[in-house]
Amino acid sequence: MNNKNKWEQLYDDNRHHPKYPHNEVVTFILKNFKINKNIKILDLGCGAGRHLKFLAENGFDAYGCDYSEKSIEICHHIIKDYNVKLNVSSIEQLPYEDSFFDGLICYGVLYYSPKSTIEQSIKEIYRILKKNAKAFIVLRSLEDYRYLNGIYVNNNEVVINEKYETRSGFKENGMRITFFNKKELYYMFSEFEKITINSMRISHENDLYADDDYLVYLEK
Repeated sequence: MNNKNKWEQLYDDNRHHPKYPHNEVVTFILKNFKINKNIKILDLGCGAGRHLKFLAENGFDAYGCDYSEKSIEICHHIIKDYNVKLNVSSIEQLPYEDSFFDGLICYGVLYYSPKSTIEQSIKEIYRILKKNAKAFIVLRSLEDYRYLNGIYVNNNEVVINEKYETRSGFKENGMRITFFNKKELYYMFSEFEKITINSMRISHENDLYADDDYLVYLEK
């Protein structure tokens, strides 16, 4: 089963429709943007719509895209009371004009694609952002437990192989995921004017294993 089919399967289960926006997304948006209906912000890989709803409720001109048709159907239902623009789209060929968005969020999306696709997506992200626009992107670190325990494909990719149902990686079993070190990310995002990369590590079961992500903040 490829990653897209796996997501379509997961979206059939309401447990995989998170309701509330992630704290890091909320902080990024409220810190960097004044609430204004003329500020266009894209949620790239919008999933079940939790961040789109947050953007719309707070008065932004919200856009969302995802490669899953089922995801977009769910979003239509969740944000039906708001004027949010939705598209079914791949991450490497985005259906927007050059220099269109004031901001972009992409939370836990890109790493479900091969490195070459991610690199092309970064070019697209740069293209669609206005000068001085800001973006927040979350990618997974090579220190993440899924990489350490996965089935090796190459230096960046593993197939998830999680036997414990209570662990966060179990729902991703069989998915091929790409992981990075910080040096690689600085190189991949080097076209941007400003780059800040922070780490976010959340350990579980008395530090037995940990989710390890990079929080990438960009300004064009």
